[in-house]
Amino acid sequence: MSPHDTDQIEKFFSTIDPWIKAYSNIGLSYFAVRKDDETYLLQARIFLNTAPSSISTIRVETASILAGHFSFSELGLSVRDFVNEIVGAGSVTTPHGKFIFPTEDKRDLSAYFEPFHQEGISAGNRLSVLTISGARKYPFVELPKFDWELKAAPQPFDSLDELLTLLVLGGKRSDSASLEIVAYNVATINFNSIVSGAEAKPSVFLAKSLDSNKCQIGYRVFMHGKVVTRGAIPGDNLNWTLQESLLKGEGWLGIPQGAVLHCVASYDGFAQHQYWIADPTHSQNPRRVSLEASDEKLEILRDYLFEEQKPRKNARDFEFGVAWLTWMLGFSITQVGGTARSSDAPDILATTPQGNFLVVECTTGLLKAENKLANLIDRTEAIRKRLASSGNSHLKLLPVIVTAKTKEEIKADLEQAQKKLGVLVVTRETLMDLLQQTIAFPDAEAIFMRAWNEAQPRADSFSALAG
Repeated sequence: MSPHDTDQIEKFFSTIDPWIKAYSNIGLSYFAVRKDDETYLLQARIFLNTAPSSISTIRVETASILAGHFSFSELGLSVRDFVNEIVGAGSVTTPHGKFIFPTEDKRDLSAYFEPFHQEGISAGNRLSVLTISGARKYPFVELPKFDWELKAAPQPFDSLDELLTLLVLGGKRSDSASLEIVAYNVATINFNSIVSGAEAKPSVFLAKSLDSNKCQIGYRVFMHGKVVTRGAIPGDNLNWTLQESLLKGEGWLGIPQGAVLHCVASYDGFAQHQYWIADPTHSQNPRRVSLEASDEKLEILRDYLFEEQKPRKNARDFEFGVAWLTWMLGFSITQVGGTARSSDAPDILATTPQGNFLVVECTTGLLKAENKLANLIDRTEAIRKRLASSGNSHLKLLPVIVTAKTKEEIKADLEQAQKKLGVLVVTRETLMDLLQQTIAFPDAEAIFMRAWNEAQPRADSFSALAG
């Protein structure tokens, strides 16, 4: 391993060192293949968590495949020792057998550290991920042979993808063997924090093994879209109680009637989680309030977007949900593609107060399903040409595809959509975050510019592609 790759590993462990003892629940999911009397580890994830995992502790075995999940406490190694075994010896012995991490002649292992993984950012969490990559997978993976072996297993699976999804390994993600270490946030703003009238009681959950004095709740108080107060409540000013495996710290502050709070949980000077809280009987967003007159607590909207009450039978319901959410965020919208006669148009056109455009396609499946990506590119370019010919080429135009699936589920399509085609991808995680933001006064222009700045390099490449 090169010095650069070794440094990536060191940065990961030094980053999480201030709260490493919080990870009392560590699990490992893996997918391995038998070949030439050896077992090769092709995909694995170590989950560093403060709470018990919801992943089933299973072991699946066929003639060619060995896969499963087990607690790290069964291993007798620290996470650092496990990494050292993989990097140094190229193999590791586990409760499920000895695994070889495959490498190739004249090719070193590589390591990449993401201190702020996009999946965590979308959900408001600090999520740090270290990825160690080895040999290419193609000599080891045989499809559809593996799918049919799994169909005949004592615990049948329809496909390798279904098995990998159950183990939270993210499907057939990369071309190389990989070991990922996922470090979750150790402090979280309580979603049920109390805001009532002119007082707020923001609260935080913290891993009980950590020092509560090193935790704080930072806050910004919003009125009508502007910050009127900002500050922090240090840990020694929070009222701490033990709730099962977590510490709960509750603070207090006076606020203007109907204010919205943006709260940040930090530990030892490192932000861990952010969340918006508000008085449920008051709202600064008149669009949300007016919609709640017909949809109490936005239960219908949540069902359209997230299937919280029943399965979504009509894909058009998801489009309605995206349109309602976009309108609540302050955009002017039209569902131009919502009728049979206009089915060749974008699902949604949305504009900001300054006239900038979102061209939106919605899908409940993968990004490439039903030519959604190709259609979005064609329709965006048609609108771009019309704007240019009418003297409106100064307006910004951003193609967006919104999916009901998680980022993990559509990861295989992300590179083409974002890097090659210049399309901004909105997943389930982002939809949840945006819905939560609708409690504040809507600022469509600010939301658009954040999306534009995130997608700007890709938007430039899209413009070049469009000629």
